[in-house]
Amino acid sequence: MDQQDNDMTRLLSALLPDETVVGNPYWALMQWEQDHLTGTLWTIPYHEHQVIPLFTSREQAEQVHLTINEPDQYVVRGLSRMHLHFVVRTASKETHFAVVDEILANGQFALTLITPQNLLGRGV
Repeated sequence: MDQQDNDMTRLLSALLPDETVVGNPYWALMQWEQDHLTGTLWTIPYHEHQVIPLFTSREQAEQVHLTINEPDQYVVRGLSRMHLHFVVRTASKETHFAVVDEILANGQFALTLITPQNLLGRGV
């Protein structure tokens, strides 16, 4: 690994939340591959777009994590305000965000779509 690869690895580790980060304000499911985070968040299809569900508690995120396809490829991570800003600022225009309102008994969940501007305007 050369110096540039080392620098990129350090940068990504600073930008990606580890297991000690408390979700303030949200929690999310992040892709886990070869013993590290890839930086990709779990999405769900919604019309022609992909939606990143944001959970208000670790418990919500863990409940949904148990129900997804290939749960071993994702882990629950807290998103700090800094992490959330990074996610929103780097997301493609086709990506939408939603706050999970309720986990239903059948493994589905209710959510509210939210614009990136409103998401960041919520005191984040």
